[in-house]
Amino acid sequence: MQEAITIIRAEHRTLAAVLQGLLSIVDSLERQSVKPDFGLLFAMLAYIDEFPDRFHHPKEDQYLFRQLRLRAPDAVGLLDALETEHKQNGELMAGLRRALKRFEQHPGKPEARENFRKLVKQYAEFHWSHMRLEEEQVFPLAEARLNAQDWADINAAFRSNSDPLIGSGAKDHYQDMLSKIVSRAPAPIGVGARWS
Repeated sequence: MQEAITIIRAEHRTLAAVLQGLLSIVDSLERQSVKPDFGLLFAMLAYIDEFPDRFHHPKEDQYLFRQLRLRAPDAVGLLDALETEHKQNGELMAGLRRALKRFEQHPGKPEARENFRKLVKQYAEFHWSHMRLEEEQVFPLAEARLNAQDWADINAAFRSNSDPLIGSGAKDHYQDMLSKIVSRAPAPIGVGARWS
């Protein structure tokens, strides 16, 4: 398997873990009468928003997808759809941030909590569907159609990324964000204290 594909899969796992953690926290707010840690929730949204848009998606678009457009013209429709979803990420995240802000301003209103919970679930499904398309359709196509020089260029671009979950050369800012999330989130998501 090409190095870039390994890196992208690792980044997908990290994003999926943070998304799963966010879903778990949101579900716990529904099941329990706990006071939300809004700082943690905003930090999780910031990570899910910033890392993909600044590192992950641009490199997919500029390197992997660009080369695939040349080598697999039959996949242009799929690549267009995925790039459109990359752009939609910001719009969806803006809606999530607004919903979380409303929830923070009105924590006692069930409709504010429920709206945030509903949008988190929709966003997670959107992201998981997107990652599934990449892993099940784009990666096999890339491995079949791209040549050695294509992979050399793509691998070099993705080497400057890394998996923030394990910290191997990750950008300090995102490693710090992820560390703060893990330290504040309660088990089993992180190592923070249980909420009461």
